[in-house]
Amino acid sequence: MTVTFGTAFQHTGSSVLVSAAGDLDAAARTPLAHALDRVPAGTAVVVFDMRGVPFMDSAGLLLFLDLHRRAECRGLKVVVVGWQDQPRQVMEVVAELPDGRTYPRERTPFSGFRRMVQDRAERQGQLARQTAAATEPYVRPLRHGSR
Repeated sequence: MTVTFGTAFQHTGSSVLVSAAGDLDAAARTPLAHALDRVPAGTAVVVFDMRGVPFMDSAGLLLFLDLHRRAECRGLKVVVVGWQDQPRQVMEVVAELPDGRTYPRERTPFSGFRRMVQDRAERQGQLARQTAAATEPYVRPLRHGSR
């Protein structure tokens, strides 16, 4: 059963608490795309409370990573708290972390996780390009009718 994703905002001084609730999947695209629109000018810190998010898939993770990147581009410090077990497990699988190690912990900088995933993706892309370049002389295009 899919639980519709939504957010609630609390403003306190130069900080904003964003309480997320519901499944973080592709259907969360619109609420996440507009989440930063509700953060007023002069805000220094945005805290995302994820206790209300019982489920996250890879699409939801990518959407959240993009939201985090956009917030940092606006000069906002981002803190993420309250990950539930299933979303944490998705991040462990994506990050290929060893069993028994929980990441992110209750108050782990999400920016470090985001950068690690980006770096790993870039390294995989470089490796794929290097492999393709190294094997290219040995790969002949098949011509119609040739064996």
